[in-house]
Amino acid sequence: MRKITTTSRTMLLLVITLLMAIAYNGEAIQCPQVNMYLAQCLPFLKAGGNPSPMCCNGLKSLKAAAPAKPDRQVACQCLKSVANTIPGINDDFAKQLPAKCGVNLGVPFSKTVDCNRYVYCGDMCIVISKYELLTNIL
Repeated sequence: MRKITTTSRTMLLLVITLLMAIAYNGEAIQCPQVNMYLAQCLPFLKAGGNPSPMCCNGLKSLKAAAPAKPDRQVACQCLKSVANTIPGINDDFAKQLPAKCGVNLGVPFSKTVDCNRYVYCGDMCIVISKYELLTNIL
């Protein structure tokens, strides 16, 4: 059996690392990630007050992990699902969280939000209904 040289090991490690990076970057955000980012926000979502620095850092990390519209819509669906599953989450506190942390995700937090209606556009978000779209065209 042939011995693997140091150069061969280094090249193999580099190829594996590149393949992992390519695979990771191609994945959309998933609900367990969203839940992990915002786990520290649960006390605020139930009782209000001021969110902890760890909560706001999690919200900032979520924004960084979900840069594209599809990612933000998935995150929105995950948050909506959790908000409707965990008892005691106050919808008003959920809506206040992004502003209290100074983070705009482009999709509001709410138990009733239609995540498919929001279009991310920089630091602003707009809602376009079918009626508004037709009105603006005509």
